[in-house]
Amino acid sequence: MTKSRKFLTALILSAIIISSSGCEFSENSPAISPEASSEVSSESSSLPESVPEVIITPESSEPEEIIEAEPVIEPAISFLSQTAERGSYFVLSAENIDLTDFFFTDPFGYNRRFFEKDGIWYCFIPVDPSTDAGYYPLKISCGDFEFKTTITVADRKFKKQYLVVEQATLDATLEDAAVRESFAAFFEEKRWNFTEEKLWEGEFLPPLGDSWYRETTSYGTFRTFSSGRTEWHNATDMAVGGGTPIFATNSGKILFADWLGLTGNTIIIDHGCGIMSWHYHLHKINVAEGDFVEKGTKIGTVGTTGLSTGNHLHFGITVGGIFTDPMAMIGTEPNFDFEKVKTE
Repeated sequence: MTKSRKFLTALILSAIIISSSGCEFSENSPAISPEASSEVSSESSSLPESVPEVIITPESSEPEEIIEAEPVIEPAISFLSQTAERGSYFVLSAENIDLTDFFFTDPFGYNRRFFEKDGIWYCFIPVDPSTDAGYYPLKISCGDFEFKTTITVADRKFKKQYLVVEQATLDATLEDAAVRESFAAFFEEKRWNFTEEKLWEGEFLPPLGDSWYRETTSYGTFRTFSSGRTEWHNATDMAVGGGTPIFATNSGKILFADWLGLTGNTIIIDHGCGIMSWHYHLHKINVAEGDFVEKGTKIGTVGTTGLSTGNHLHFGITVGGIFTDPMAMIGTEPNFDFEKVKTE
């Protein structure tokens, strides 16, 4: 066979072998013998133990969302002032806590409750004029929350008075045990029977309007009657002519409007949140229990009924069931602007 025929035969055989194997090689692929190929295949079937498993995260995967926990807001109690005079009152505010139907005992032995206004809870702690000046501990516990502090009652000097009253008047009023006991029971019931909702609007007005009057007995006066009995006078006596109009010092609901043995014709107005105004010894009553009156409404006229020595209006204001200085309320109102106090 000639060389050219041998070369052609070898070329054809090579083509047949490549076609039957189904393998393709790139131009740069190295030649691998059948024995070498078999060794590579068997070795690749099991990876060495030292080779770690690699997990590839697809590029489209997003990081897991992190949810932050809500911050814990602790309850907080604040004072407008931690000092109040005898005959005045403290104002507390409480935030971030629900005080519905919650009661606590104040340093003077009375049960106190908070009322809600614009999302904040408020409480009055009044100071009776007979309270000794000094420091008093205050503790408020509600569930796991506990608040402790000290409040200060500042001293205040009050007047003294000796009052001569006709014996017949004394016998029918102050010296009559049934009359005294009846009024004590009446007062104990009414002074806590206030609306928790704020009913007043703005500043409190003078109950006699623009009428001139003479103050015969000021609030807090330690008074001795001619019979020997003593008392802390819990209101302001305003002497003026009989029949002088009396006006609602602020808006509210008439809690009582009738005659009582000790105080004569009497009107009580509930202004809400523990604020009440008390009017004694009236000649005439122009309102009825249950009426709602606007500030400045005429409610009656001045007289001298009950335990009285002449025409005058006995005008008092209770804050949280305790008589405080009524004239300190005139031209103002209970202050709830805690933010203003904090920034001043």
